[in-house]
Amino acid sequence: MSRNKKDLIHAALKRQILNLKIKPNQVLKEEEIARMHGVSRTPAREALQLLAQEGYLEQRRKVGYIVRALSREDLEEIIDVRSILEGYAARLATIRQDRRTIEQLKKINDKAAYFIKTGEMDKFFRNSSDFHDVLYKGSGNRRLCSIIESLRDNFLRYRRMLLRIPSMPGIQIEDHGQMLVIMEKGREDAVERLVRRHIRRGGKALLEYLDRDHIGILT
Repeated sequence: MSRNKKDLIHAALKRQILNLKIKPNQVLKEEEIARMHGVSRTPAREALQLLAQEGYLEQRRKVGYIVRALSREDLEEIIDVRSILEGYAARLATIRQDRRTIEQLKKINDKAAYFIKTGEMDKFFRNSSDFHDVLYKGSGNRRLCSIIESLRDNFLRYRRMLLRIPSMPGIQIEDHGQMLVIMEKGREDAVERLVRRHIRRGGKALLEYLDRDHIGILT
């Protein structure tokens, strides 16, 4: 039973960290988490320890657990590695030419334009994540997908801020549309280059935004 409670607390806290409901540098205390979730301190402690192992928290004696802010160097490294891995995944997906994958991507990108029109930016954000998920899973390489997922999870809380940059949603839809066109033509080299450029451009815009308007979110 304790393990189930630990998993539930872990999932809830991780979701809040990724959605920035729990912010970088915020202190989480074992006893407070236990009280909030109506459990003993053991599952709360186990959940916090697991989040620390995953890199989301840092334990400090006599303080508690600090939500770990990524450094600028961390973000730059994640952006760079993601661009390489997701570019390669897009290349493999293009070589495979799986019609189901391509049709899924088209439907997702069509919905993105609708969500911008209706102002449903939370749905637009999830839609964007779905596009990339389908794209790299279309590679057929499970180990590659697992590595990409681990990188994207920790980056997710920062990527959400891209929606606050007015030009980015439109750029994203345009880039995704171009990806689909050249994927269908089987141009794997061009797809890989475009995906790399797409991720690096978004990463550069994010870093500039954080430097300008969100001092303190980066360590």
